Amino acid sequence: MTRVISEGIYFTVMGANDLANNYFAIPLRRHQYDLPSYVKFLVSSAVNFTMKLNDMGAKKIAFIGIPPIGCCPSQRELGSRECEPMRNQAANLFNSEIEKEIHRLDAEQNVQGSKFIYLDIYYNLLDLIQRPGFYDFKEVTEGCCGSTVLNAAIFIKNHPACPNAYDYIFWDSFHPTEKAYNIVVDKLFQQNMQYLM
Repeated sequence: MTRVISEGIYFTVMGANDLANNYFAIPLRRHQYDLPSYVKFLVSSAVNFTMKLNDMGAKKIAFIGIPPIGCCPSQRELGSRECEPMRNQAANLFNSEIEKEIHRLDAEQNVQGSKFIYLDIYYNLLDLIQRPGFYDFKEVTEGCCGSTVLNAAIFIKNHPACPNAYDYIFWDSFHPTEKAYNIVVDKLFQQNMQYLM
């Protein structure tokens, strides 16, 4: 078991829901933290989780950054085709801070045979959003199954999928479609495989 765990590649991701929902949608966290302080709190939690994985025997850990959450259908201003800039700035702030921490962990733990890398999903997904025609997408601002927060959380089971999901970047108000994920994940592997092996 120890050998299998140590030879696996682990992918972790956190922070997008924390920012989109817990900071921006529900104002309680905004009363406790300004944005830089909240990001610092999230980064600290992410580093602690990543180190727990490492302590349990995981040797190759890839941390996936936050996508451009301001471009998700549920996070755009009502009726707007433009991404919400404050949410994207928050995602970029988190990503820059977690990337520094992942590089620090890699430098410290590499001596012990562990490898930590940061994977940038932000710009890979943003490329799809900014150049949808290049990837054969037709719909950027709406989700195939709806575009409100409730469509992703509560009502998704009652909402039929659109008949042309391949035309959409987003499946629901927050999550990309299988086609979009396939493109982004392929890019992430092409850009980072040499660091994971």
